[in-house]
Amino acid sequence: MAERLGLAIIPGVGWRANEIQRIAREAEEAGFAAIFAAEVNNDVMATAQLRGADTQRLQVGTWLASSYVRHSYACAQGAALIAEATDGRFVLGLGVSHAPVNKALGIDMADAPAMLHRYVAAVRSWLKGEGPATHLPQRPTTRPVPVYVAAATSRTVELASELADGIMPFLWSAERVKTSKAWIDRGRAKAPGLGKVDVTLGLPTFIGDNLNAMREAARANLGLYTTFPFFQRLFRASGFAAEVAEMEKGAGGASLSDSILDAVCLTGPLSRCRAQLDAFRSVGVDLPILVPPIGVEGARAVIKAFRR
Repeated sequence: MAERLGLAIIPGVGWRANEIQRIAREAEEAGFAAIFAAEVNNDVMATAQLRGADTQRLQVGTWLASSYVRHSYACAQGAALIAEATDGRFVLGLGVSHAPVNKALGIDMADAPAMLHRYVAAVRSWLKGEGPATHLPQRPTTRPVPVYVAAATSRTVELASELADGIMPFLWSAERVKTSKAWIDRGRAKAPGLGKVDVTLGLPTFIGDNLNAMREAARANLGLYTTFPFFQRLFRASGFAAEVAEMEKGAGGASLSDSILDAVCLTGPLSRCRAQLDAFRSVGVDLPILVPPIGVEGARAVIKAFRR
């Protein structure tokens, strides 16, 4: 079986509907196995439907759908419909977004990991046709819906591995992927019937012959993430305490040292990016998800570079 490769897009930065569909077609034609979208200023379930309607083979998924903005019942019903419409090509990735985003929406996150655990269990139950009758009795989905969960800490990885088909971390180093195996095993031991956890990883990808220029592009694209407490904690746990101190001072992209970028991104000439990708696969990443620079042309360039 050929190694799988995924692509993630952020259409909420101003993409038109036809651009979302066109990039999905181009990814499929280039041999990608899956295309995902982030729930950033868009309804990611609707964009999954758009991508699925214009492709035939490509898996389409959410990366990630926020569990705070839709009821578990509505999420399951939407997922079931997209799965049927795409003949089983839909992947439901679930997460909790970020504290500043949820605060802007008037959402109190409270204990986010525990909430997400309950939410995933509820979605899976609705997908099975369980739960009380609403207007009518519940029915199970006609196509399977794999459920993946955003996970970064040992606790969230373990919780996700109890319930989900896969995990969807972002900005992990290869070393953290290796460390996560123990967390996954602890969680899966509580749910042996689910089989192997599918490990995906979002990899920011900046391809160009000038390595320094690509690192600067990465800083420009990833600076926002340095403002989120969630990622500050992740970078500190990954051994980048000095950089996190700069993030907390508001340094933005400038706080992303070459060491961080080399650990969590694919940067530089294509040959270097391919070698970095192979290194992530070698430590247990089953589905690398390439995250291009913001914009349609950024996605198109990554598709072209990794065409099969």
